Amino acid sequence: DISDDSVIEIRFEKLVKTAYITLDIRVLHPNSQSNAKKPLAAMYKAHENEKKTKYLHRIREIEKANFTPFVMSTTGGLAPEASCFVKRLASKVSQKLSQPYSCVLSYIRRKLRFELLKTTLMALRGFRKSKYVSISDLDFNLLTFYVN
Repeated sequence: DISDDSVIEIRFEKLVKTAYITLDIRVLHPNSQSNAKKPLAAMYKAHENEKKTKYLHRIREIEKANFTPFVMSTTGGLAPEASCFVKRLASKVSQKLSQPYSCVLSYIRRKLRFELLKTTLMALRGFRKSKYVSISDLDFNLLTFYVN
């Protein structure tokens, strides 16, 4: 069923040779009142199942793609399927770039956590238009060096 409220957030084309991979992202807060009495594993499972119920059939049957519910918590943890996806992505990238798997995996996890932090801060304080400032206008109290 394709409806107006079904929105897929990220689609990787040809990450795997013949398949498309579609992600739908959900961020949960484990310390909220609605999650207070639940164990973290149960929270992850419930959110993954909700995403699968909503999107899995449509993506597999209509779009002919693979679907991964990408659930993460505001504390930086990943649900089991999201963790598997990140590990698989790190494996592919490390092979392609001939880099150590551990370095690529830590880089991807670090980038995800910083993006989560930026998104959380934006949700708390609201979006603020960025102000472009020339570097020459900033006063860093540093020594001035001239290049000839």
